[in-house]
Amino acid sequence: MTHTLEPEPPTGLPAAAPLADDALAEEIELYADVVVAASESDGPLPEGELDRVLGVDEVRARA
Repeated sequence: MTHTLEPEPPTGLPAAAPLADDALAEEIELYADVVVAASESDGPLPEGELDRVLGVDEVRARA
C-alpha cells in the first residue's frame, strides 16, 4: 500500500474538480479588508474609510 498526502476517491467515483468561484473569492477578500480596517480603527469605521476599503470611489470614478 502506497501512502500519499492526497486521499484517493472511493472506487467508481470520479475525482472532484477543485472548486473555483471568482465572485465569491472577491467577496471574501473585500470582507477581509473591511474586517482588518475595522480592527485597526479606534471606533466605528467612518463611511469614507469604508468606501475607500471597498473601492467605492474607484468604481464611481470609472462610471
